Amino acid sequence: MKAKVAVIDDDVEMLSLVALVLGKLGYEVKTYPSPGRFLDSLAKARPDLCILDMQLPGIHGRDVIRVLRENPATKTMPIVAITGAERGSPEVIKALELGADEYLPKPLDMELFAVRVSGLLRRAPAALAPSEVLRYGDLSVVLEEHRVEAGGKAVALTHLEIMLLAYFLRHPLRVITRGMLLEKVWGTQPDMSTRTVDKHVESLRKKLPTFGRRVETVIRVGYLFRP
Repeated sequence: MKAKVAVIDDDVEMLSLVALVLGKLGYEVKTYPSPGRFLDSLAKARPDLCILDMQLPGIHGRDVIRVLRENPATKTMPIVAITGAERGSPEVIKALELGADEYLPKPLDMELFAVRVSGLLRRAPAALAPSEVLRYGDLSVVLEEHRVEAGGKAVALTHLEIMLLAYFLRHPLRVITRGMLLEKVWGTQPDMSTRTVDKHVESLRKKLPTFGRRVETVIRVGYLFRP
């Protein structure tokens, strides 16, 4: 079955180009010129991944991310935020804090774009290893169900946050470089920007403070999970 990708952008030429690239990769692509049309069709379309321009007419991209993350049906759906804002800008940081899994700058590097989208879809909930449960103290990660609990309560994580958490739990007492995380969790080249990694680690620390206190920052290198 083809993965379904929704693309929301008010730039008609961008929509056509992205649809062409993703179509050649074998994905089923639906394009939307406005966030309203996308949200109206969400229940029926049921996309596996969303590519979202942050600067949209009517509803800002960050509000779309908030709606998606608050909806049980889409709370774990991978979201790629695209924007003309500079890397490290408040807009980019806010998108990642709200739950975007990836950020890509405009104009898009289509080769990089294709790699990132493919990597995210490979790590989407349906692709997670079945029946595997990871535990640390009162923290449990049920990969097949895309479910995380801490202290008996469910914790809402994006699918990339779950994959990042799982990688730490599988590799305790090991220094893990940012490049290694980009390669193993994000599925990208290890020499790419590490800002996204740091923001996702920061998010994990906020959502799972007990676990987060055990993730040490190794200056200029990466991280170490010390159980």
